Amino acid sequence: MTDRPVDLADRLLRAAVADEQVAHRLAPHDDVEAVRAQVRRLAREQHVRIRTGLVDGALVVARADAAVWHESAERMRAKLTPG
Repeated sequence: MTDRPVDLADRLLRAAVADEQVAHRLAPHDDVEAVRAQVRRLAREQHVRIRTGLVDGALVVARADAAVWHESAERMRAKLTPG
């Protein structure tokens, strides 16, 4: 069964809120722009400041107050790239 963009976005935002950051390896059927837009919409509704991005084919959602922001770009990329 395939997640709808709203379901995937909800799951990613909940994980980012709980763990400060989350990365999701994109499947060919994932509509990345729809998921990103939905994550941002949900975050606004919940008053959670986030950043989204693509890192090595993975959609990353990170809280704006996450501890990773003091890290170098190389270290952040390593942490956010799913294994």
